[in-house]
Order: sequence, then C-alpha cells, then structure tokens
Amino acid sequence: MASHNLFQNKLLQAMFASELGGAHQVDMVAIQDREDIVERPSWDLVLWDGYGLNLEEMNVKLRLGDAPDPIEQAMALFNVDPDASAAFERQVIERCIRGIFYLNEPLDRFIKGVKAILQGELWFSRKITSKILVDIHYRRSSVAVAEAMLTAREKKILIAISSGASNSDIAEECFISPNTVKTHLYNIYKKIGVKNRMEAALWVVRYL
Repeated sequence: MASHNLFQNKLLQAMFASELGGAHQVDMVAIQDREDIVERPSWDLVLWDGYGLNLEEMNVKLRLGDAPDPIEQAMALFNVDPDASAAFERQVIERCIRGIFYLNEPLDRFIKGVKAILQGELWFSRKITSKILVDIHYRRSSVAVAEAMLTAREKKILIAISSGASNSDIAEECFISPNTVKTHLYNIYKKIGVKNRMEAALWVVRYL
C-alpha cells in the first residue's frame, strides 16, 4: 500500500492481513519510494492512494507512462473521487491499472475487489466498462465508415504518408502532379477527420 496517510495504511494493513488469511504478505510503502514500487515484480498487488488526484497528477505522480506489465505487477487505485471524470477513469484503464476503488466504497466490496484482482481479474464499475465498450463500438463504426469512403488511390497515398513519403515521392509513384497529391490529401484529411500529415500517419498505424 502506498499512501501519505499512515494511520489509514495501518488499518488497511491489519484488515487485509486478516481477510487474506496469510496467503499474501501486506506491506506499507512510503510514497517517496514510488520508483521502487513499479520496478519490483515480487508484489502481487500495489494499492495506490488516489485521493485528490486529477488526470495530470495521476500521470506525473504515479508515473503511469512507465507502468509495469499488469501480469507481473498488478496495481489498483483507492480513495478515488466518486465524481472522477470519464477521462481519468479511461486513462487508468489504458495505463494498465487493474482496478479503481472509490472514497465511498463499502469495505466488503473493497475486500472483494482486492481478492478479485489477486485472482487476475479487473475491478471497475459497470458504468465505466459500459461507457468504454460503447465508445469502442462507436470508434470502430466511425473508422469503418471512414475507410469505406476512401478510394483505392487515397488508401495508397495514406500508406505512403505513414512510411514518410513526401508529396513529390507520392506524385512520382502514382504518376500524378504534386498539386493533385495536395487535392487528394485535402480530401483524405476530411474523410478520416485529421488535420495534418502526422495525424494521418498515426491514423494509418492505428486503423489500417
């Protein structure tokens, strides 16, 4: 458990030591030892105090960009604001955090969730998972529509962009003028909803 609140930690340590029946050792870790936490794969689960964290603080303080593989080192947030934004919750999931426990979480549900994560499960509210599934479905539908709107030549140009080809390179490869390439790029950007060459290249990597 990683938190500034040592009194809370001691209570949680005693509670989990009792509930887990000796199957797992429960330790407390000072918040300044954060780097040590993410680099030690020997723990079955790290519970991180998310009290007062916003999206920016979460990425900075928890070093989520360097989050360990959840298979090797499961991590979960607790004391999270129940009114946390959907963007915050989505980032938690995308950064391989295995669960979220809120400030108003009943103790029995907290214990149940921890046990579930220790068994290799994820622990998120139905509200979060339902929203993400809907968003994924919508995104896939939008991508499918955009891809269907692209002509064979536009797809070829998109792939060339992703490989770093210049307008002159594309013009030479497709036997068209540079101005025609620019026209194709304008139409492509509009169809797939991007603003520039870099975003178009990223779109190709993700969806084609």
